Amino acid sequence: MGISLPFRYNSPTFQVFLVGFICFCCPGMFNALTGMGGAGKSSTEAVNNANTALSVTFTICSLLGAPVYNIFGHRVIIPAALCYVLYVGSFLTDSDAFTIAAGAVLGVGAGFLWTAQAGVMMSYPNESEKGKAFAIFWMIFNLGATIGAAIPLGNNWENTTTSSVNMGTYIGFMVLMAFGAFLALGLTPPSKVVRSDGTRVSLHKFSNWKREAIEVFKLFTNWRMLILIPLFAGSNWFYTYQFQVYNGGGYFNLRARSLNNMLYWLFQIIGGGLFGWLLDLKVLGGRRRRAILGNSFVLVLCVALWIGAIFIQKNFTYESAKATPTDMKTDVYTPGYAGMAVEYAFFGFMDSIYQGFIYWLMGTMTNDTERAARYGGFYKTIQNAFAAVASQLDSQHVPFMTQLIIVFAVNVVGILLAYVVCFTVPDVTVEDIDNLQGINGTETVVGGRLEDEVVAPTKLEISEKEYM
Repeated sequence: MGISLPFRYNSPTFQVFLVGFICFCCPGMFNALTGMGGAGKSSTEAVNNANTALSVTFTICSLLGAPVYNIFGHRVIIPAALCYVLYVGSFLTDSDAFTIAAGAVLGVGAGFLWTAQAGVMMSYPNESEKGKAFAIFWMIFNLGATIGAAIPLGNNWENTTTSSVNMGTYIGFMVLMAFGAFLALGLTPPSKVVRSDGTRVSLHKFSNWKREAIEVFKLFTNWRMLILIPLFAGSNWFYTYQFQVYNGGGYFNLRARSLNNMLYWLFQIIGGGLFGWLLDLKVLGGRRRRAILGNSFVLVLCVALWIGAIFIQKNFTYESAKATPTDMKTDVYTPGYAGMAVEYAFFGFMDSIYQGFIYWLMGTMTNDTERAARYGGFYKTIQNAFAAVASQLDSQHVPFMTQLIIVFAVNVVGILLAYVVCFTVPDVTVEDIDNLQGINGTETVVGGRLEDEVVAPTKLEISEKEYM
């Protein structure tokens, strides 16, 4: 006999929540650990080289992540997440070679994990709840970094020297990351996830390498994906300026940097929750209108913040920050610090709405799990490739103001080009999908439902076996 429950384990909302908690435990804790500083027994040089290796493999494997996810299913999240455990474990050894190798392996795992995450978050929910899905994921994911940022803030409030991270802390992070990895065992297969309107998330057969290679190649002929490349490129480009120049360029002392860091991640949570809700708000109009309004909101905030940053950036250069004694750097009690802290907090807010809009916009293009994973993988590939360019500019000591002007231009160009895609957003996504169970050739899918599928939401019954 069928049962009907207010809470369903196999609902898209709970599955997105679960993926969010997995990312809280793994990349979220990775962000927290990075913010705390330190590298255990590994040298600083080894960690820098490991981060370079991570960026390279992350870029490549983001593109390969969709084929792996589409062929092997959501269980790929488990080994992908365990790569985070391996990387933190490398800090417990004094082998620089192991740390660098672990960084490269982590890039592989991160590419697979984030591609799978995109596939779940963008394709599982109803079209009317995709903003909500991003909000749930982003708030949970960034809670990890917020908690992690609060730890060094408390430790560093009364001192201005960097304190080392003890070995027990690394072990604790490893345990939490391992828990997150095995939490993926609780994810329900896409074929058993049922939306509130009665449609199943996926009716796909298992894919194959030949088909996936062709579909990945098609991404580079998809005009929407191509025109969004500048928008994708800017999504992590600003991290280098925000983290390495504004907050880490030597203008603030340790206490001020720690408070800035916590505010940044806290406002990520606020921004993700607020913007995700707004993107689903039907009172603002249809999806096309909401796409245009959302893009405009991102544009106005970006322009306002970057103009504000120009005035603040006039206060210091690479040379002046380096020459300023530690006891003379800007502190939380320095006059004018509050405005700078607000600026940095809203940098976090900007990041959340910028990336939230990208995911939501890609979500209007498809309700298909396979395509969503490919779109997400393409996005992460472009994102990481251009983040490496921004990092190289900083490593070559390009003047701080020049870096700011470049990221300002990249963001504005990307957002303006996104309007072209916004004007094509349909109120209901209609797409032809192949590789479906029991169907030869392609089938038209409207709003995530097969064209001839008729299931009344009020009559939906979920059998007990679908909870397994």
